[in-house]
Amino acid sequence: MVRGLGIDVVNIARIKALSPGVRQRLFHPDELAEAQSMDEQAGCHYLAGRFAAKEALGKALGCGLASLVPQRVLVARAEGGAPAFVLEQPASGLVAGYDILLSISHDDPVAVAVVVLSGGPDGPQ
Repeated sequence: MVRGLGIDVVNIARIKALSPGVRQRLFHPDELAEAQSMDEQAGCHYLAGRFAAKEALGKALGCGLASLVPQRVLVARAEGGAPAFVLEQPASGLVAGYDILLSISHDDPVAVAVVVLSGGPDGPQ
């Protein structure tokens, strides 16, 4: 059963304009390192998608981004290349028991992400 749904759209230029300090507060160190290994445009697309994913997760949980502590939420590539969350506390506690489906897409000037939560602490219903 679906327990939560979140979607977010991010203007890629907004990510490009962020200061290094703000980027450190919004992104996991592994995400920042991955973005730095790319050219500037690709790195901004990558980070915009990751930010949209975190916002969508906060919306699906009904708690918002600040409760997740965004730099402790990693959007990684699962086996096969699909995006997947790797969560540290406090986000891992908020998501405990849920299955998370995540999709990210980019089409300049925006990136979009959708999160679906299913199952939950009571198991699938």
